[in-house]
Amino acid sequence: MSDKNKVKKKKPGQLSSGKYRKQVVVGQDENGKRIVKSFTANTLWEAEKLAAEYKEKYGIGCEGGDMSVYSAVKAFIDSRRDIIAPSTLYGYETILNNRLQDIMMKKISELKILDVQAAVNADHRDKHSSHKTLKSALSLINSALVVQGFDYHLTRRITIPAPKAKKPDLPTAAEVIKAIKGTEFELPCMLAMWLSLRVSEVRGLKYSDISRDGSYITVCGSRVYLGVENDVKRDVNKTAASNRTIKLPKYLYDMIMAQPHSSTEDYIVNMTYNQVSQNFRRYMARQGIKITFHQLRHLFATTASDLGVLDGYIQKLGGWSSDSILKTIYTHTTTDSEEKYQKTIDDHFIKLLEGCEQESEKDDQEP
Repeated sequence: MSDKNKVKKKKPGQLSSGKYRKQVVVGQDENGKRIVKSFTANTLWEAEKLAAEYKEKYGIGCEGGDMSVYSAVKAFIDSRRDIIAPSTLYGYETILNNRLQDIMMKKISELKILDVQAAVNADHRDKHSSHKTLKSALSLINSALVVQGFDYHLTRRITIPAPKAKKPDLPTAAEVIKAIKGTEFELPCMLAMWLSLRVSEVRGLKYSDISRDGSYITVCGSRVYLGVENDVKRDVNKTAASNRTIKLPKYLYDMIMAQPHSSTEDYIVNMTYNQVSQNFRRYMARQGIKITFHQLRHLFATTASDLGVLDGYIQKLGGWSSDSILKTIYTHTTTDSEEKYQKTIDDHFIKLLEGCEQESEKDDQEP
């Protein structure tokens, strides 16, 4: 056989491209399956060097106590990377790379409560980190340390700044409707304010989510914006309570069906996050009204409560998983009660819309 026909034998670790790969087991997922990270380079030595540097930096192969806090949190995140919501993952990685950095490179076994308290103090002083931000960071770090066999009870033992009591003064539903009527914001805003949908849920709705008779709409997906060019699309929402079927008022159904679309897979609100959220806030500010798109959900809860709707139904319709968000005790509601309360809410918004139209006609008739 000529030399040309001979197949050059690959060396251990060599890929078909001729480059070399070194793999490192960085942990296990919740099903016990190995999580492997690969390092590729032009030579075997370079690939092994990259792998060794990674193991040293992140404490791979170390006993739990010899790992750095950073390594423990990174391993914790990686073990859940494929099963948690994109927004949760984004929040975890923000904590890993930006919060409590003064303790991240410390060995777990050498970590002291005073070290953590000092890091919290520094973040609050230098970065103005809020109560919620610091509480989330401590909770994630403590969970990661528990996996390694160390439970510091950080959320109980560390003092964080008290939450700021802020309940912004919201405009009335009538004021919002008057401002958005006939604009590009009318449909997304009414979905949020009338049906209590989050911005990701509003942007995730498809025509296929509407029942055949047009009476109901199922909220089961979302388009999540994480500050990157493309949205993260999810077929299910973040919590079980967020997946819900809601009575669709005829007014909203007619408005939805009037939107240009060619397929049931088209999005009902085909707008970017910035168009829905940021542009809306700026538009309302020009109308002299201070409100964010997310606060339309607050306005829904306030309006429903003022109408005498029970907190349990407000929670269910809005897809809140915890009654603590509404600051109430959860109350189970029957189907009959749900229909009654939904009609109360629908009648209220229809009345507001009709009043807005009558006022507009009156303005047009004035000389």
